[in-house]
Amino acid sequence: MSAESTSLYRRHRPGSFDEVVGQQHVVRTLRNAVEQDKVHHAYLFVGSRGTGKTSMAKILARSLNCERGGPTVTPCGECESCVTIAAGTSIDVIEMDAASNRSVDDVRDLRERVAYAPAGGRWKVYILDEAHMLTKEAWNAFLKTLEEPPPKTVFVLATTESHKVMATIADRCQRFDFQRPSLEQISEVLNRVAASESITVDDGAVAMIARSASGSFRDALGTLDQLVAFGGNDVGLDEVLEMLGAADAELLFGAVDAVAAEDPKGVLLGVEKMARSGRDPGQFARDLLAHLRFLLVTQTTGEVPTSFVVTATDSARLRAQAAAVGPAALIRTIDELADALTAVREGDDARMAVEIALLKAARPDLDPSTEGLLRRIERLESRLSGSTPPPPAAVDQAPPPSAPEPVAAPTPEPAPIEERPPPLPEPEASPTPEPAPAPREPAPSPDPDPPAADSGDLSLDELQRIWPAVLQKLGETAPALAATFEGVRPDGLEGDELSIGFPPDKTFNKRKAEAPERREALIAALVAVTGHTLRPTYDLLDGEAPEPQTGEDAGKADGVSEEELLRRLKSEFDAEEVS
Repeated sequence: MSAESTSLYRRHRPGSFDEVVGQQHVVRTLRNAVEQDKVHHAYLFVGSRGTGKTSMAKILARSLNCERGGPTVTPCGECESCVTIAAGTSIDVIEMDAASNRSVDDVRDLRERVAYAPAGGRWKVYILDEAHMLTKEAWNAFLKTLEEPPPKTVFVLATTESHKVMATIADRCQRFDFQRPSLEQISEVLNRVAASESITVDDGAVAMIARSASGSFRDALGTLDQLVAFGGNDVGLDEVLEMLGAADAELLFGAVDAVAAEDPKGVLLGVEKMARSGRDPGQFARDLLAHLRFLLVTQTTGEVPTSFVVTATDSARLRAQAAAVGPAALIRTIDELADALTAVREGDDARMAVEIALLKAARPDLDPSTEGLLRRIERLESRLSGSTPPPPAAVDQAPPPSAPEPVAAPTPEPAPIEERPPPLPEPEASPTPEPAPAPREPAPSPDPDPPAADSGDLSLDELQRIWPAVLQKLGETAPALAATFEGVRPDGLEGDELSIGFPPDKTFNKRKAEAPERREALIAALVAVTGHTLRPTYDLLDGEAPEPQTGEDAGKADGVSEEELLRRLKSEFDAEEVS
């Protein structure tokens, strides 16, 4: 097979320890073992695909069998031993694929060959790839040979799933964990190979290939080989994007901007643009996940790591977007996209799954789940905390001499904070024959319908307007109690006594709210929102009060039969009756 027809990753395997990129802990240990003549009889190389496990095993074999001064850490690469080992034709270096040679008979054949001394070199090296594929019986047959091999024999077991290797086998080997190469290391190998093959590759194209390789040197060189076949020796970013279907930086930044701006139209237009360009929606979601991670790390650390600039991306733009998007929005979008990718793997349509995930991230109100409700509350709280209070409404009487700072509430007229208004004389108030009391004399009014003026600047109408804010504040400390007041409203205000009316069908909720600790929680919420310390009292609307329990009604609660009470309990709490 000619060199031109051999794939790039095979032609450019590292031939010595000096040519290895990364894996310095493995290189240093093996170099010292060769130099000090302390080579172990069994090694276990563990790592993901394309990290250099087989290449490292062949370098060890060449270092042990080089005809020019071996064992040596710098094999010449020109002697017959080095050439045949690199080509995979050496009779002293046996490569065995455990995925297809995994039976007891295969291991027995290996044991018979182990007994023979090296034919041409000094050492016999057995490279067992995908070692975790051997059966349990084969491992047991191999155990004794691995523990006590003949002299000048080395076993190298390579695996991507170390947990499947029997513990009795792993205990007899020196284990080396191969780490995934960084983007810079993959880019270094790509640039070196491109220069050797006279291939012109843009920096953006190199970075995109490195990112698409997912930590595999072999995948990166395989992609470069495919690009050369696709467009010749001039490789640009457009060709990489067209062939890989990867999303470029503009699409990624646009998608995040649309989510941050809560723009569902922008989200859908961005996905449409991605689809029209021919890119794969699943790959777009994975690229967007990586981009969101870059934003999260940049936001947390305050700087853009150099390894993150892997496309035609401007670091300043990455930093600006990280500052513009909140961490909660980032985490929420990451969660939604991760769920979308899981759904795609289970068979859902990729584009629809990505669109729904981004719409949920941009518009929490489109998510009917409990998580979506929490996000809407979170968004409301952030808006309330970030908004400036509106100017105070004009009032007839002068403000109190010392008023605490008003608390923001969802009403255009926040009430000044004052527990009890001082009895200030009002020259504007003219005596009238109507029973309405004068503002300077807070006398209780027997009629609860008109707004009570004896509570100072806080009226019943205003309290009814800000009642949702009181319930929202109550929900922060006592969510169950806030649910108890659903459908309930204030219906009277006399001095500091606030009357709250419960509908006739909320009798059970009324009894729950009358507990002392629940009453104190409501008082605290009223103080936080209105600034007034009010004493809540509860009554039933429409003048209906529970009749006293007598006779056969003694077995009823608040005049309600046990059957009716049970029905209301099941309806109120979505409960089921169990025997």
